[in-house]
Amino acid sequence: MEFSRSALMNALDGLIEAGYKNGRQLAYVICCLAVLVAAFLGYLQYDSSMQASAHKAFVEALKYHDAAVVPGSQTVVTGDAYQFGSDVEKWKAAEVVFADAASSYKGTRLGPVLRAYRADALVQLGNYEAALSELKSAVSSMASEEVKDFYKVKLALLKTDSPNAATAQEGFAELKHMAEQADHLAHEEALYYVGAYFWAHKDYAQARNYWQQLMVKYGLKESKQNAGFAELVRSKLKLISADW
Repeated sequence: MEFSRSALMNALDGLIEAGYKNGRQLAYVICCLAVLVAAFLGYLQYDSSMQASAHKAFVEALKYHDAAVVPGSQTVVTGDAYQFGSDVEKWKAAEVVFADAASSYKGTRLGPVLRAYRADALVQLGNYEAALSELKSAVSSMASEEVKDFYKVKLALLKTDSPNAATAQEGFAELKHMAEQADHLAHEEALYYVGAYFWAHKDYAQARNYWQQLMVKYGLKESKQNAGFAELVRSKLKLISADW
């Protein structure tokens, strides 16, 4: 079969045109990928910078949280010297610092923790409802399950201190539930506080029940999970149980 020269040239022109179009499409795809990679790397750099800044802000805010209180003294918040003349003055300053940091770094991993510390300052100032609301919101937004579990205990304890009977009962029910979950990351802490609750209410049989569970599972010195609560209950157990 013979092909005319014009047909051959037309076919060749078609191949060249298709290659040109595909080349443009390939170049477009490569450009898009380059933009996406650059954006992703830029985000990682931005996120890393924000996480570092959040950590720096957290360390600075802790200086207010841990500051000494010397009644009647002047307030000093410069350099490495942090001191307040009254508890109210200290916690007001701490609340503002943690609130500002939490607002500035709310999208970081430390954002919810900054809010939890602000809630602690609000508790110290006697602003219970605001503290409860802030801590609830902080716990719900925590990404780390380990951190969240420990703050769930803190939230339950705050609820048990509520002047509202229903809220207090809800908090204790949550605390008791965590104490009965052996795989809960804050299990030891929950056992301790449930026992402490019963101890405070002079229900020593129940206090012994939960504290003995704590000692059996976490009381041995070689236990890697021991968080130190065993030493807090050992002397009290000796008063209510012949086994200790």
